[in-house]
Amino acid sequence: MQSKRKFACILLSLCCALSFLLSACAENKPGTVTTAEITQAPNTTNSVNPAETQSPVGPGDSAFTYTVDDRGVTLTAYVGSEAQPEIPTQLEGLPVVAIGPECFQGLICLERLRIPEGVTSIGDYAFESCGKLVKVYLPSSLESIGEGAFSGCASLSLVDLQEGLRSIGRGAFLYCGDLSTLDIPASVTEIGDFAFAGCTGLLGVVFRGEKLERLPDRCFLGDDHLVKVKLPGQIDQLGQRAFYGCAALEQLYFAEPVAQVGQDAFGECGRAANISIQTPILTKNLFSGCAALNYVQLSQAQKLEYGAFTGTGVESLDLPAGLKEIEEGAFLNSKVRALTLDEANEYYSLADGVLYTDEGKTLLAWFPQDPYAEEAQTSFTVPEGVEAIASYAFSGAPLQEIHLSSTLREIRKDAFLDCGAALLDAPAGLELPEPPAQEEPAGEEETPAAPETAPDTIGSLAGEKNLFKEEDFADFKEIPNEEFETWSETYLAANAGNLETKYIPYTMAYKGEAVPHFMGMTAVQNHDPVMWADAANAFGEDFEQMYRMMNHGLFTELRRGKMCDNLILYSGLYDSQLMAAAGTETVPDTQQLIDAIGSTFSDPVMISTTTDPTVAA
Repeated sequence: MQSKRKFACILLSLCCALSFLLSACAENKPGTVTTAEITQAPNTTNSVNPAETQSPVGPGDSAFTYTVDDRGVTLTAYVGSEAQPEIPTQLEGLPVVAIGPECFQGLICLERLRIPEGVTSIGDYAFESCGKLVKVYLPSSLESIGEGAFSGCASLSLVDLQEGLRSIGRGAFLYCGDLSTLDIPASVTEIGDFAFAGCTGLLGVVFRGEKLERLPDRCFLGDDHLVKVKLPGQIDQLGQRAFYGCAALEQLYFAEPVAQVGQDAFGECGRAANISIQTPILTKNLFSGCAALNYVQLSQAQKLEYGAFTGTGVESLDLPAGLKEIEEGAFLNSKVRALTLDEANEYYSLADGVLYTDEGKTLLAWFPQDPYAEEAQTSFTVPEGVEAIASYAFSGAPLQEIHLSSTLREIRKDAFLDCGAALLDAPAGLELPEPPAQEEPAGEEETPAAPETAPDTIGSLAGEKNLFKEEDFADFKEIPNEEFETWSETYLAANAGNLETKYIPYTMAYKGEAVPHFMGMTAVQNHDPVMWADAANAFGEDFEQMYRMMNHGLFTELRRGKMCDNLILYSGLYDSQLMAAAGTETVPDTQQLIDAIGSTFSDPVMISTTTDPTVAA
């Protein structure tokens, strides 16, 4: 995994480039994967209705192209170079009503913009990766902001959302790292997934409305400087990982019960001492890593899922009468050591601190009889009548011995995880878990065995000079893989004042910050099953769409980026990517790859940093 992460930044650029090359092929040979199949990048093509016209702005003002329909004018592209262009309010006597998809995408000239009254929509990716854009003034007529509209605008510090705005699209402000405050109008009724994720400079958010049907998945994911959030009076649904990684967040107050809360919603909010929320289901890893959290309200809880309290500071819980289901592992890796149970609860029983279910036949979770005793309890006897010990029931228990009941028939997986107690009096026929492995005594260090070959490895085309237009790169310097990361950091530091963009797209993203999620991006790009599983484990199984948008931004940079030094990118690709390109079931040889995509790669594979990358159409 380490080696894969080391290469990931390089692979991303190559995957993008390879996708462009595939799209450039005059014909698809049998088995060749198309660009869409490899990249699965979002479709943001600005299709024009046959009834519409595509025209430049008239004489004296040639800065925009646009289309016209029965609603009015949609601006489709800005072809000027001004830092503060003036957007017209009318063209051909018709009102300008929309900023079309990708209209200003990737423009490094843009710094400030005032969108005039009358504009009702901003299209998908309209301002994506405008790295120098600092301020945007929006009109009160604006009703919708599209998907990824301002994603990757790393310098954007001010955007004034006006009353009248109804919807904010998925990833609309993804990785807007300089955005410090957000004031969301009461008129907003729809916010797309990860709309404000990666806004690492965001300090405070105010919702003006009294009700929001859904606060979406990953809405504020990774906003690690976010301190305060004033929520709407009522939220019906809170998406998974909505506040995940908001490490500076101090508290959250939900005035009304939330009907549905997603997994990991508050994960890794380490400073949040008070999260006041009432919900029927405390979902998987809901408060995972909330180390400062010491109290959770359970009065309306009907279900506690696996890992709900993992890594929290909560030491005691009051289980209500309506609690119907507690998953095995609900208290795993938590500090919970004392329970109280409402006498009216018909589903569970509590005796000497230990929680039982199935009318006492299953021991669900062990807690000490006296959690505040000066001396720790060292022995426990499983009561007669208990037939099963649940998974994680004694996880981490500081017991020295456990006497098993004669009625015991089943010990479930990891029931005694991290518990070193001796299991005594086991009934005949009961299968006991394997004792934990003993550490070997310290001695001479042995040379570690070579790791097994991973299912998917790095394939290299380096040295296959017939695949490159070698004459185009004869004078260029080559940087070995092991030096690439260090070189990138040194290069950026030395040339920050000269770069027209603020980042190198292959190793850096959005204002020169190293992307922490190479693995997720590469997994989406390559369809690599090993990396996909690792990424899902690290970022959640729903990581895919967010990383598609990050890849989309990388594509924009390949098209629009300008840099200022000589560089050859090492041509390392995953075997799975080579197989996909060649349409083979095994790693293709050079000839098979040439048969699939042609005999010569073009500029996107080994990009000259002295010129604009020329991307095959």
